[in-house]
Amino acid sequence: YARVLWRFRLIVATGLLLGLAAAALSLLRVGTDGFSYREPELWSSTTRLGVTQNGFPWGRLFAQSPLPADRTPTGEEQTTEEGIPIADPNRFNTLAVLYAELATSDPVLSLMRHDGPVGGKIVAVPLRDPESGTMLPLIDLTAISTSPGRAIELAERGAKALDTYVQEQQKANAVPSSDRVLIQTVVRPKKVELFQPRPKTMAVVVFLVVMLATVGLAFLLESLRPRERYRGGQAAELRHTEQRLTA
Repeated sequence: YARVLWRFRLIVATGLLLGLAAAALSLLRVGTDGFSYREPELWSSTTRLGVTQNGFPWGRLFAQSPLPADRTPTGEEQTTEEGIPIADPNRFNTLAVLYAELATSDPVLSLMRHDGPVGGKIVAVPLRDPESGTMLPLIDLTAISTSPGRAIELAERGAKALDTYVQEQQKANAVPSSDRVLIQTVVRPKKVELFQPRPKTMAVVVFLVVMLATVGLAFLLESLRPRERYRGGQAAELRHTEQRLTA
């Protein structure tokens, strides 16, 4: 096999160059401004949001603060001395699941477009405790875009749009300030990760197809050469025999 390929090394070398060129063109696009990649890399950045309320419920020993001695509870809801009701902590966990769905809803995406095209994808996931599986009042909002800077910017815009949507709905429905849910940024989107590298499958397939065609051509030409030698040898032997008979 090596001898055959070496014998047709010019064809093999030409096929190799053509294969490399075809593979490169499957990854790159030639334009007026030079070369550019056909498919971009995708980067992701995550911001963590907390679902809470006024009065810092996570700093209290009891889920519901007792009322002052001179007040009588009128319902199941308890309040702080400042008159701020303290919600059941499980309520925040349920709201985190709901807000994770709202983060990718049409109204929130429409608010994001006020600052320009979205230019990426938003994925929001409510968090669970990894050991117990208990839902937490936290949301991981991940933005996927074509550059690290755009991914960070998109994550910030997604968090801002979700908070704006909730606040607008609270105002439109006259929710009292003391009864409003707050969405706080717990972790800013600083870390960026490569979400998806540029696909190279097509380039590999194109290169292999060209090389297989080149090698096939080399062996096809090799299969034709022995026949030509055999026919040439027969003709020479016949001429030699004729010369002897003539002599």
